[in-house]
Amino acid sequence: MKKGNEGNTSALYVWNGISMFWGASFHTDPHTHNTLQLVFDMDKSFLLKDADSEWTAYNAALIGANHLHQLDSNDSIQLFIYLDAESEYAKSLDKKYLVEKKMCPLPGKLLRNLSNDFFKRLLLNSDCESLLKACHTILDQLIVSKSTKPLDSRVAKALEFISRNANRSFKVGEVASDVCLSESRLRHLFKKEVGQPIQHFIQWMRVVDSLNMVLNGKQVSQSAIDAGFWDGAHMTKSYKDVLGIAPSKVETFGKEFKIVACTEGNVHTLRTEIRDDWQGNTVKKVIEI
Repeated sequence: MKKGNEGNTSALYVWNGISMFWGASFHTDPHTHNTLQLVFDMDKSFLLKDADSEWTAYNAALIGANHLHQLDSNDSIQLFIYLDAESEYAKSLDKKYLVEKKMCPLPGKLLRNLSNDFFKRLLLNSDCESLLKACHTILDQLIVSKSTKPLDSRVAKALEFISRNANRSFKVGEVASDVCLSESRLRHLFKKEVGQPIQHFIQWMRVVDSLNMVLNGKQVSQSAIDAGFWDGAHMTKSYKDVLGIAPSKVETFGKEFKIVACTEGNVHTLRTEIRDDWQGNTVKKVIEI
């Protein structure tokens, strides 16, 4: 087993609001993520601990955003799903399972309701649409989501405006004007209908677009212009907010494992902070995946 804060990973998939990857041979130091984290074992079980508990075996677990914890893969393979803490999915999971806790097991019923090889099939899948659908299947099983209703026509038009304008240098006020709403009303309605703030959605669309460009060989500076960032500093801040990684690091990580920027989905942030001890007063290292 590899020790330290790395492991054998195959691929990181990034959507707006959700990211997914699987890995093995992890044994981490105490660390936090600024996302809500779900962990599922592919084979047997993994081990978790925090400041208030000893090492405990889990088949599936939910870990709150910014909660200090350690993970040991126990020589098994895990699937990790990270959710934007401000998303409706994350808030629903937090309210239903965590309540006053910061870490808890997920019900075995979820695993029984899905076919035995559901999770293992994901290891062989590299299609963005299928993987995002699988994420939603897992989340819906946990939450028992409400029946869907048609999107408000004004929000649908706003999404069309954002998608149509490939160079996303516009501001929220311009979107509001296009759909004949005040900016404050659009912000409220968009969050209610889509499940995330519109400014997050636009920011993440820029990041996913530019990430695709960089991974396909375009210079980082040019991708910043083409994706609608105001300047290089704006792009760097957005990457760190969304992925926890500077744009210049993308090529390096791309050589270590597969990074896939998917273009469908909802909005997200990923940043891991490793602490010196359980008091968590000092950040020893930031892992920017």
